[in-house]
Amino acid sequence: MAIAKRPNSSTKDTLPKTDDRAAQAFISGAGRIEEEAETDRQRKPVMIRFAPDLLANVDKAAKKRGISRSAWIQFVLSQSLEKGKG
Repeated sequence: MAIAKRPNSSTKDTLPKTDDRAAQAFISGAGRIEEEAETDRQRKPVMIRFAPDLLANVDKAAKKRGISRSAWIQFVLSQSLEKGKG
């Protein structure tokens, strides 16, 4: 049996390098869970039907922006209403 050197137990070298701004954004967002839960309680679920090809386009647009289908629809509707197109 060969004798091997004991591995370094320090996690200093094994942790990925992080951007301080990204870490700060993550930490500052930690308190938002309660705010989001309150906002969700105020939201009303609705039933809406889409043609399959239109829904596929909505999903592509949402994925391109890295947001959910629901968030994309809300964003586009709010923009349209703000511009007076509603």
